[in-house]
Parts: sequence; C-alpha cells; structure tokens
Amino acid sequence: MTISKFINTLSKQLERLYDNNEARSIATIFVCDELKLSRTQLLMSKDDELCQSDIDRLNSKSTRLANGEPVQYVTGTASFCGMDFKVDSNVLIPRQETEMLVKVVCDSSLSVVEAAVGNTINILDIGTGSGCIPIAIKKNHPEVNVFAVDISEKALETAKQNAEANNTEVNFAKYDILSDDKFPFDKKFDIVVSNPPYVLNSEKSLMHKNVTNFEPSLALYVEDSDPLLFYRSILKFIERHQPERKPLVFFEINEHLGNEMLSLCLSFGYNAEIIKDLNGKERFARLY
Repeated sequence: MTISKFINTLSKQLERLYDNNEARSIATIFVCDELKLSRTQLLMSKDDELCQSDIDRLNSKSTRLANGEPVQYVTGTASFCGMDFKVDSNVLIPRQETEMLVKVVCDSSLSVVEAAVGNTINILDIGTGSGCIPIAIKKNHPEVNVFAVDISEKALETAKQNAEANNTEVNFAKYDILSDDKFPFDKKFDIVVSNPPYVLNSEKSLMHKNVTNFEPSLALYVEDSDPLLFYRSILKFIERHQPERKPLVFFEINEHLGNEMLSLCLSFGYNAEIIKDLNGKERFARLY
C-alpha cells in the first residue's frame, strides 16, 4: 500500500465523524507525524510503498482516530504560534482563537505597559494548561517575566516540559483561583491573561464528541447558573492581591456573554472592550 492510498483510505473512514476536508486534513497530519514527513516530503514520496511494520503501526493508532480521539492526542503534539506543544488528555488542545489572544497581548499592550512602568514587565497566566499562552508570549518577548498557575499538577508537568522544549523560561506553580489560598508568587503583575473554563454545561450537546469525550472537563465547562464564575474569581484575586495598582487584563470569553462580561468588569472598576475573533465572534475582553 502506498502512502497516498493509506491517507485516502483513512480519510474515508473518518468521514463518518468529520466533513471531507477535515477528515483528509486529520489523516494527512497523522501520517506525516508518524512517518516524520514534512508536507513537501509527503508530496515527493506519496507514491512510495509502505513497509508492513509502518502499516501495522499506522493501523494500530488510526483506530484511536476512528473512535473520535483528536489527532493531537494521538500524535501527542499540537502546533501553536509556530511552535510544537506536547499535549495529552490532561490539557486542552491549543486553538487558533487563543493564538489571537496571544497576538492581542503582544501587539497592543506590552509597549504601552513598558512605557508606563519603566522596568521589566511581569505577566501572569491563570489556568495555563499546556502552557501555550505564557510560552508563546515569552518566546515573542524574552525580556518580560512570565508566571503561570494551574490547579492540575499533571497539566503543570506538561507545561513545564513544553517550556523546556521551546527554550523559554516560565515560572509555574499550582494554585486554585477559586480559593483564598496564599498565592505562590511574591510578585505584582502588569498584565494578567486567562482562558478559563467558559463553555456552559448546556452547550455540551452542541460540541463535537472529539471534544466532549476526550478533552478535560475541568478546563472546559462551567455551570449555567454561574457562567462568569472564573472571571469573577480572577478579578477578586486581582483586587485582593494588588489593590493599589490594577493590571491590564485579557480574557478569552464565551461568544454569547459579551454584555455580561462588560457589566462584570465595570463592577470591579474596569473599563473594558470586547474584541472579535477571525470569525467575527465576540471572543476576547480587554480590561483597562
């Protein structure tokens, strides 16, 4: 069987879960990763015959794809901001929307804050997961100090591995933002960023099973009765941790809760603006 034939066959199997283009993209990503081929190398070798050991290995792992498991978990790698990140079932898969969050922080804020504070900027990421946000910020701006917290020890272990693999220095610590526990860093922050759980439990039925069945619920969902729980807790933390100087704050948010977010921010003394993602959805909040 040729490489091209295997991709075609796997694509057909995945079409019961995804549309044609996505099925083919997943099959191609998977095969390229397993065979250690770039897209250019794939084009050049697509008619090469696979040896039996490669076929057996590809078949054994492709069963996981056919069961709906995300290709990033099967390969163990996800791309984010031009870097590779280790991912597993303990962390969310980094998404394109969150790349835009990083871009918003880096493009429009760091120079403003630097001019205001006149010294090294301290940035805090809350609920870091794989560490993709703080690592990407640090990679783009090595001059800033970056700190990150998460409630999950397993997620933090993955984040630390990703920081090391991408040659970035990020300070990680375990912390539950819903608690009043002592904060692990004796620092004041100029920027706080977070992509906390914001998917309502009632929205689960609208999501693909490769998310609901495989990605960590702890990092995704929030009760319908209190959809802004994590945002409110973060703002309370800021109020408690550094009442004398408010940092800039950036949130990724539920696209249906923009007005509610604005009201919450105002109640904590923040002005805020809602920023749309590339699909025109209200996806981010900038607090100042």
